[in-house]
Amino acid sequence: MLLAVDIGNTNICIGILEGDIVRFTTRMVTRPRCTADEYTAELKFLLRRLQADLSHTEGVIVCSVVPALTRPLAEACHRLTGCDPMLVSVNLDTGLSMDVDEPERVGQDRIADAAAAAAHYPLPCMTVDMGTATTYNVIGRGGVFLGGFIVPGVQTSLRAISAGTAQLPPIAPETPGKLIGKNTVACLNNGAMFGTAAMLDGLADRVERELGQPLTVVATGGLAPYIMPCCKREIHYDADLLFHGLALLYRKNKRR
Repeated sequence: MLLAVDIGNTNICIGILEGDIVRFTTRMVTRPRCTADEYTAELKFLLRRLQADLSHTEGVIVCSVVPALTRPLAEACHRLTGCDPMLVSVNLDTGLSMDVDEPERVGQDRIADAAAAAAHYPLPCMTVDMGTATTYNVIGRGGVFLGGFIVPGVQTSLRAISAGTAQLPPIAPETPGKLIGKNTVACLNNGAMFGTAAMLDGLADRVERELGQPLTVVATGGLAPYIMPCCKREIHYDADLLFHGLALLYRKNKRR
């Protein structure tokens, strides 16, 4: 059994995997000032609710885009499992070759997404991870990480426009029934959903033209199922893409 932890800017996602099968997932709010003691207690509580038996844990892998929390979470995982956590970095055997200017600055979540896509989907492939930021990765034939795009996430954009205007309310996005909004809430929602879908379709078309090859597109993240119906292209949805990538990285590197 593998304990996989993804430390994001908004949430910390925890997965328990057996092989490549995700058995349980849960999440907690990212709090940058929390200590290893606090995260140990919270992790113990959440995993107990899942009835997860950590005595069978063979390893731990931690992926983080919040450097200040990497060590506290790694320490908390070590206390609960007795395993020394593997930390994701470009220095691991990822199965990818990096064709970017600064490989060491590529986000760890992007490395995990790209590794999973290269292993499980036809290449070239573009992954779209819809979190606090929406991150796009482009993986060419032979598992070459070509780079990608980073744009504000849907919720981030909606919070910004609501906070910066006097008459636009905060909303919870959902899949629109039609394109043109007839009231303020619908205009905000439809703009976010169809605007994100149009950007995804447009970027995929341009990447496909630049590469000169058919492109597989894989989406992940909580908002992906709401946006995919608004897209014109075929999009593969993989809710556990990042966890599959973490499991793959652990298997490739556990003997190193």
